[in-house]
Amino acid sequence: MIHSARSVKGQARDENRDRVGARVDGARGLFVVVDGTSRPGSGQLAQALVDQILTLYCEKIAQGCLDDSHEEAAALLKEVLNDVHDQLFSTAFTGSASYLVGVAAAGLLTIAYEGDCCAGMAFSNGPITWLTAPHCLANWKRDRDHRQLAADPGRHRISRCFKARNKPDPEIVTRKIIEGEKLIFATDGFWADLSDATQTQLLKVDMLDPIHIDDDVSWIVVQIQA
Repeated sequence: MIHSARSVKGQARDENRDRVGARVDGARGLFVVVDGTSRPGSGQLAQALVDQILTLYCEKIAQGCLDDSHEEAAALLKEVLNDVHDQLFSTAFTGSASYLVGVAAAGLLTIAYEGDCCAGMAFSNGPITWLTAPHCLANWKRDRDHRQLAADPGRHRISRCFKARNKPDPEIVTRKIIEGEKLIFATDGFWADLSDATQTQLLKVDMLDPIHIDDDVSWIVVQIQA
């Protein structure tokens, strides 16, 4: 399992409010992408959310918690998110954020997310097949693909996210991991603002960062080795 993570500030932003993080330990990979909203403090919240998810999940695994099945991984992710929520919002953190956490373990992928960060997969130089549906006003019927959503201004109105007044309630998506595929975890600046061809090119480790982008663009690519 080989991974790379990149984040590029958009030209329309004063600061990059995207954050990404990953931990790979043998056959287990933990991948986090967070997109802070425009609310004050969201950039700081996004960084703390990534740091705390990575730390707490790994601590619980070291203590004997299991993620060898989809059910175990989903339960552990929910427990971690609840604990992180309690910790962050009992201190000085403000703001809100979309988040997505992917756990690759025991040949299985388990995803927990709220908001418009998305996970997908691809083979070789082929296009990305997105596995998660964004939580946004434009997708309230849950019947539109990512390219349709990208053209709708309603995609910017998030219907679920990580915020103080609501406990985390992640949607869970699961599937088996296939040898030779690439897993992609990305913010909406990646899947919505870049063309399909550009997305595919950026899955290559040696590609230059995108330029002339308005929104922050962040992504993690995980190559599943045969």
